[in-house]
Amino acid sequence: LHKGPIVVSTGFTSKEYEGYVQERFAGNEKIYLLQANSAYPTPPEDCGIGVVRHYAHISRASQKIVPGYSSHDKGSLGSMMAVAAGARMIEKHVKFGSTPWIHYDNVALDLKTDEFANFVKDIRMAELMCGSEQKEIKKSEHHKYAVVKK
Repeated sequence: LHKGPIVVSTGFTSKEYEGYVQERFAGNEKIYLLQANSAYPTPPEDCGIGVVRHYAHISRASQKIVPGYSSHDKGSLGSMMAVAAGARMIEKHVKFGSTPWIHYDNVALDLKTDEFANFVKDIRMAELMCGSEQKEIKKSEHHKYAVVKK
């Protein structure tokens, strides 16, 4: 039985599946637990980014859990929001040119264009914008304020 890292996408499952996954793969090195909706494309109201936040919370108690998002929605916004909610893995379908015979053609990123590169840039920007959870004064804030000594 495989004991290394495993990726589990949770499309078309309920909350009970989360417990099953944690129990079934308890001996695995890491469990990449990805929020997913099995609709192609997933409507915005069904993306469930809050579930990613939930997976991020349980990952703090269980170091084996790595929260993620399996994006079946169009574009990059859902994935960017998932990063902000704590996703550490993003899965997105890709294609090589138009393949209308596959069920996910309208959500897959075309590798023949700049779609995938732009998607990766968006994800990296989301990571950068999220920053640290530690509040601190940033260098950019000093552009017009001076420390006044009394």
